[in-house]
Amino acid sequence: MGTFLNIVLLITFLTEVILLARMEKVLWGTIYTPLNALALPYTFIVLLTLCLPSSLGFVSFYYPSLFIWMAGMLLMAVPSWLLGIGVRKRYGEMVLSAEPPKKERFFILIAFVLILPFFLRLKEMLATSLESFGSDEFGESFAVYGIFGHLLHFLIACSIISFSCVRKGNRIMPITLILLIAALSFVNQVKSWVIIPLIAGIFLCLDTKKINLSLRILLIVFVGGLLIFVGSYLAMFILGKGLEYDEHMGEYIAEHVFHYITSGVLGLSEDMRQGILETHDPDVLFAPFVNFVRFFTGDEYISPINPYYLEINVNSTLPDNVRTYFGTMYVYCSLGLFCLLVLLFGFFFYLIRIAALRAQSVYITALYSWFCALLAMGWFEYYMFHVSTFEIPAYMLLMFIIEKALFRQKNNSYGNNHYSQL
Repeated sequence: MGTFLNIVLLITFLTEVILLARMEKVLWGTIYTPLNALALPYTFIVLLTLCLPSSLGFVSFYYPSLFIWMAGMLLMAVPSWLLGIGVRKRYGEMVLSAEPPKKERFFILIAFVLILPFFLRLKEMLATSLESFGSDEFGESFAVYGIFGHLLHFLIACSIISFSCVRKGNRIMPITLILLIAALSFVNQVKSWVIIPLIAGIFLCLDTKKINLSLRILLIVFVGGLLIFVGSYLAMFILGKGLEYDEHMGEYIAEHVFHYITSGVLGLSEDMRQGILETHDPDVLFAPFVNFVRFFTGDEYISPINPYYLEINVNSTLPDNVRTYFGTMYVYCSLGLFCLLVLLFGFFFYLIRIAALRAQSVYITALYSWFCALLAMGWFEYYMFHVSTFEIPAYMLLMFIIEKALFRQKNNSYGNNHYSQL
């Protein structure tokens, strides 16, 4: 495509994003909807990628890749329109609940207690492990599989809920808890799983109007994400075995940061330029559920990791195998199935928001915020094929059910005693 057509396509894309964002605000009474959570960060990353100087060595952006997102956004808007009209009439300007857990101190205490075994495990591994801190092998041994893996997922759920506990006069304990749990995820060296819970917590506070959106908040999110990246690589040099600080460390970190930021957008772009390397395999998109069935059938598990690595920077050897949220669905599906899945996932996300409006519980609000945070990282990857994507909200739902059952029983006991006295 020529330069003029590329500009027209970009302007059309930006116009669609703006119009859809406006319609979301009108229908739902808020900008904090699944479609906006997905579209706005992607738009920012696309514009940032286009502004990068050619001297950095990144491949040129393939503008037709925007068609995938333009179609995906329109399809995802359909469930929003169908559900939003009725919700607007019934709930009006109702805000999601951010009331802390009913037994807030007990909730915080339990989370702190569950953190202790992790630091004992980390201390032991630093002293005895042959693997380098920051390596995939060290992270997997620390808390990816087994009881520690599940326990970390539970603590991540607690950290998101803990954002509701942060208020004037009660900030030290919940913030300390949030940072400690983030530190545990940090040890695994999977940056997304450090960033996503923090985004979910901030999203919860914004959506429930505990804080207001401002340039300061946006800068905190952006700079905070960069610091997590820089910190993770610094930790590799400080604590890792066989890694030494030298004058090239700054270049090493910058190369990885820019690669991460652009890999989803340019990964899909380059994949489409080369004619889509992946073969259609929709099972990959539902890997957690397919693998659950295969556990009983004895068949080989499906890996959600894309085996096709692309070069997106001529000056770098870092591989790229991520294709964004819509891009991943597109490359693994036929066009018809792609459209169907976007619609179904759209209904899924918006029904969760309706459930949060009806429940008025911080646990369901946190669950909704979790999925919106995953969508907010859609410029990088499709996260629906990871077990943790569903395990973490499952813990939130379990806590909601337990609290509701306990306090219903307590209220019933009070009512029975009250009437017996009468």
